[in-house]
Amino acid sequence: MAALIALSPFAIDSYLSAMPSMATFFGVDINVVELTITLYFLGFSVGNFFGGPLSDAFGRKPIALTGVVFYGLSALAIPFCTSIEPVLGLRVLQAFGGGFASVTVNLFIRDWYKSEKVAKFITVTTMIMMLAPLFAPVFGSALIHFKGWQGVFFFLFIWAVILFTLFYVLIPESRAEHLKTKTIDVKQIVNKYKVFLSDRKSVVMLMAISFPVSGLYIFITSSSFIYLEYFNVSQAQFPLIFGANILLNILLSLLNTYLLKFYKPKRLLQIGLYMQLLAGFLLFLTLQFGYVSFWSVFALIVFYIGSLGLIFGNGTAMILNINPEVSGSANATLGIFRFLLGFASGTLLAIFHSEDLVPIGLAMFSCSLIGNLFFIMSRKANKRKALWVVDTCK
Repeated sequence: MAALIALSPFAIDSYLSAMPSMATFFGVDINVVELTITLYFLGFSVGNFFGGPLSDAFGRKPIALTGVVFYGLSALAIPFCTSIEPVLGLRVLQAFGGGFASVTVNLFIRDWYKSEKVAKFITVTTMIMMLAPLFAPVFGSALIHFKGWQGVFFFLFIWAVILFTLFYVLIPESRAEHLKTKTIDVKQIVNKYKVFLSDRKSVVMLMAISFPVSGLYIFITSSSFIYLEYFNVSQAQFPLIFGANILLNILLSLLNTYLLKFYKPKRLLQIGLYMQLLAGFLLFLTLQFGYVSFWSVFALIVFYIGSLGLIFGNGTAMILNINPEVSGSANATLGIFRFLLGFASGTLLAIFHSEDLVPIGLAMFSCSLIGNLFFIMSRKANKRKALWVVDTCK
């Protein structure tokens, strides 16, 4: 499961250090190459949109395998491109496959385990997934050194072939046969999303999770500029620095699995959101008022990204357990919205490219602030619901 969900982190993080050389190869500015990341977010969202409901209808396994095929074939075609435009299109297609496949991971877990264990196993899977950003830049740099940036995409194709084979042989279908409709009904797909989106509690929690996670995508999109361009870090150092940004996330994910024995997911989610808000606020202040140094920016980004170890697994589990009957659409909507936010914010940063880091800091802080505001709204909504239940019982 972790290998499947790590398709997209590897598709993004493994060639970050090659972005300057890709810009030179295609004769474009680095902000144009950054669009290969932001467009990946768009394609991933579309893949999530269709993959979630279709996995409810046809089962998780065939959807996952189909997505891996799209992902692998697109990766194979990219090294043969001679201009940036086909690369952008193929990245959307590759992302569609990645989103189509990885949306099933949380659904497999939701099908296999009882609700109280869902948060724990999603956190474990997320933690393992976060190892991909830790090692992908290092592995990608080695491939780039020997085979150029094209070597990264050849590797992604080979990995997709291996993953398809292992998944086909080893992973059983988790969706109960009587729950599969085995028909494609656009109206049914829309209705599943409508059921989820008509629930105010679900939508507010969706926003509370999606905005903080989109802050991670802003960092990923901008990381090449932050470290390679702004701080003049070498390509050899970049993978180590990028990986260090993810390390606290992994440690907090490990801690989260232990703390779930004593605390509810909502409490741990709250701590993670507050932690990210503080880090984002300090990062913005540091950049806005000119106290910019490599170590100050690095440390604050580490804490900002690290907080997601408490946010994502707990928040996802809470969303999936609100309405289990439409868990496929719920999980897909979460993926769609957070990646669309990543696409929108990343594209705006690429278009309105600045020579300083203030816009990046502002965008990351804004995502965290909005997420916290929606979380406060969700708590108030729950209190009002509890009071209504008490009144009706009198």
